[in-house]
Amino acid sequence: MTDSSHPRCTRRYGIYAAGGIVWRPAPEPVGFEILVVHRPKYDDWSFPKGKLESDEMLPAAAVREIAEETGYQVCLGSRLAVTNYPVDGIDKQVTYWLAAPRDTPALRARPHVHPASKKEIDEVRWVGIDQAAQLLTQEFDRGLARRAGQLLAAGWGCSAPVVLFRHAKAKAREDWAGDDALRPLRKKGCRQARDMVPVLAAFGVSRVVTSPWKRAALSVEPYLEATGIAAEYTAALSEAGFASHPETAQALLSACVSQGLMSSGVVICSHRPVLESLVAQIQQTAGESFRGKREANWSPLGLAEIMVSHFGYSQAGEAKLLGMERYLPLAPLEQELSG
Repeated sequence: MTDSSHPRCTRRYGIYAAGGIVWRPAPEPVGFEILVVHRPKYDDWSFPKGKLESDEMLPAAAVREIAEETGYQVCLGSRLAVTNYPVDGIDKQVTYWLAAPRDTPALRARPHVHPASKKEIDEVRWVGIDQAAQLLTQEFDRGLARRAGQLLAAGWGCSAPVVLFRHAKAKAREDWAGDDALRPLRKKGCRQARDMVPVLAAFGVSRVVTSPWKRAALSVEPYLEATGIAAEYTAALSEAGFASHPETAQALLSACVSQGLMSSGVVICSHRPVLESLVAQIQQTAGESFRGKREANWSPLGLAEIMVSHFGYSQAGEAKLLGMERYLPLAPLEQELSG
């Protein structure tokens, strides 16, 4: 059936769940350690994961479940894998991200979580990649551990996401007699802005750059209030500013991408004409096979939609798109993922 809160996304599974491969650096020759959990009910070792709650999107569910099962507050990196399997005759889909513990203002926007009971998780253990591949019970999880090790060795864990955010639903132009820069959000738009807070927090967004026009500024306001972050208002991200000097907005995006190795996540909130140019700019960092297979990813962002991009970096500092995810408010399903 079609998910009414996300008309472009079709529900195919009865159960949706999310989790992560939580990692940290370790001395050589180990290189990296990852977190595994023991579930006494099944007497197995697996990765932290769990089902979505009502009105919860996948990224928010992933960080919540990891916090409940391991005690670690993490920020999500690149999406790592999606697996599907039946549970008591019901199809289940689980999405996994690379994730790492972070101390970031984004944590202030997350609700308090209660630790999982000992009946659910009775041991949490940091292990090396090779040890995890032997300890994990399911073959899929063992393969996931090996894949995580390969990607971490290739530098996938080192970057922070760059998020493009199209402002939420505003009053219609034809219904607004004042300056277009002052056109506010509708009630639905205010709700959409609040709905995106948990997703931005899941990716560890700690920098907010926005058009100063009211509908964009109001779209990030709930996140600013939840985190205590101070917004950076940039005239080049407004429709008028971009029309006059598009190169300034493009330079801003380039700087955010290049600084990904040295910072937490950043969100850039703006308007359709501006974001169309910035999406095209990100597309240029993707390989031909990436662009050719996932053309739907490059369609214009809808109102209140975000695009989360993850980049890898060459030794010369050149960025390459590793993966991308797009989300609409209150959409419990991922849409148009690639990478």
